[in-house]
Amino acid sequence: MKNLYNRNTLILLFVIAAVSINLRLGITSIGPLMDTLKESLNLSSTQASLLTTVPVLCMGIFALLATVLNKTLGSKITLLLMLSILLISTLIRGFYTGFITLLISAFFVGLAIAVLAPTLSSVIKKYFPGHAAVAIGISSFFMSAGSATTAALTGAFYTSMDSYPFALAIWSVFSFLAIIVVLFIYKPGAQNNTPSQAVPEFKYNFPSPWVQKMPWLFMLFYALQAALYFSTLTWLVPMSVDNGMSMIQGGMLLAAVMAMQVVFNLLFPILMEKYPARRNWIFLISGIGAIATGLFWTGDHTLMWIAAFMMGIPLGGLYSAAMMLPLDETVTSQGANSWTAMMQTGGCILGGLFPFVIGWIFDITHNHNYTMSILLGLYVVGFLLITAIGNKTEKNYDDYIVRDPENIAG
Repeated sequence: MKNLYNRNTLILLFVIAAVSINLRLGITSIGPLMDTLKESLNLSSTQASLLTTVPVLCMGIFALLATVLNKTLGSKITLLLMLSILLISTLIRGFYTGFITLLISAFFVGLAIAVLAPTLSSVIKKYFPGHAAVAIGISSFFMSAGSATTAALTGAFYTSMDSYPFALAIWSVFSFLAIIVVLFIYKPGAQNNTPSQAVPEFKYNFPSPWVQKMPWLFMLFYALQAALYFSTLTWLVPMSVDNGMSMIQGGMLLAAVMAMQVVFNLLFPILMEKYPARRNWIFLISGIGAIATGLFWTGDHTLMWIAAFMMGIPLGGLYSAAMMLPLDETVTSQGANSWTAMMQTGGCILGGLFPFVIGWIFDITHNHNYTMSILLGLYVVGFLLITAIGNKTEKNYDDYIVRDPENIAG
């Protein structure tokens, strides 16, 4: 795309950033307060883990809703509707503090994110053909920046205000700001004055992603990175506290993970676009993640800090890789939306179960060695999955073109 950095595309990137920063806040704010919530609400680890498991499951269950809403309402109304749901469900945590209220708010947080992520993928595919990696990188960067901010500051807000409802509800500010940005700045369609995907002369009739092999592999890959991300997010601080750190120290450790994730969410898509051997990159960062898990397992505080910075590399890289996979394999924005929605549907349902399973196992064993074993096993599965997926290959889409006989010359 020529003139990628003209005024209109920069405005569109600003909109993508404003929405993306909200994609994890309602979930990542729970992790630093996990022990506090367990104590304040008299919860088991299994019950507390539901506050992250439920929204992740909803991200999977309702992902296909994105395709329906985008077709019927358009991208702008869909974004505004879901951001409004996210605003209300996060803000309500500051006024109603019971476990059931937190579960209900977690449900709607997951619903909103389920629709927002595929909608953003569709917008990126439409307006950034040939440069999707840049837009994905920016989206991932701001999503991770939001995660890092909540990891670092949620515990501090709780300590300064002595109120976990305030520490949870304060993050609704970002949803409000995103609503303002989308409402007054985002102009979809021709109003954007940005080059959309250059395929209007053809109509394509692709088979559903549900009947193709590759989308299923993508789904499993997304499940893998989701399991690693949300399990780390949920249990890293409690594991740190078990190893002698304070809640603030554990929160800073998680912030270190998220900070490295910020960098690699932005860097990894650019590297994959320039050096497209994605299998080799994923082998490398998965190996780094496995080593980091081993270092954290030692319980030595110095090694745990080193491991935290290393953990952010695969958590950032694997998510960016997962989001790029359907963009590499599709040719239209509708195709990117449907593939991403399918990938997120099964991936979040499968991956979202892991924080719950870890909490259940910990309630039985009271030993986080099993947690570390599960995380290490996930990296091993990652090696097998990317071997099956392989590198990006060029495809011929001509067989899927729907040709109008009246417009065929000769």
